Formats: sequence, C-alpha cells, structure tokens
Amino acid sequence: MEERLENIQQMENILNHTDALISEMEILIKKWKENEVDFHKLMDYYGSEKWHNDRKDDEEQRIPQDFPRGVLSEDAVHNTYGNRKEVAINMVKTGVSSLE
Repeated sequence: MEERLENIQQMENILNHTDALISEMEILIKKWKENEVDFHKLMDYYGSEKWHNDRKDDEEQRIPQDFPRGVLSEDAVHNTYGNRKEVAINMVKTGVSSLE
C-alpha cells in the first residue's frame, strides 16, 4: 500500500507541476503576443535611415555616453532577432511534440 501511496503522491506532484507550467506558459504567450507591435517597431527602426542617423550621432558623441543606447549597436538588435526566432521555432517544435 505504501508503494501505491508514493506513486499517487508522485503523480499528484507531476499534475500540479504541469498545471503550474501551463499557467506560466499562458502568461508568457500573452506577453509574447502583446510585444509583437513593439518588436516590429524595433525591426522597422533597425537599419532605417533614422537608426543610421542616430548611430552616426552616437559615433560622433552627440549622444551622452551614459545614455542607454545598446539599440545602436549592430549586434544587440541582430542577436535579439535571432534569439527570438530561435525561441519561436522551439515553441513550434515543442507544441508539435506535445501533441504527439
């Protein structure tokens, strides 16, 4: 009987943990969707004439050096784009494997 109770407890823990993960995922998916508009604004800005002008002003130190300006580096936005794409692909793969 003790073994059965341990198994039930283990399955209960798995159930609760899975439900918690589902709740977390729902929140993250909602945040991801809410970020779509802002992300596309960033992509439109990156590499645009405005971005190039801002970058030039930064290189000529017209922008205060203590002002956050990582968006003006080529790598920061490029890396974010790549990381976002990788996560999106992972979400699709995970979703498909969860249905199998």
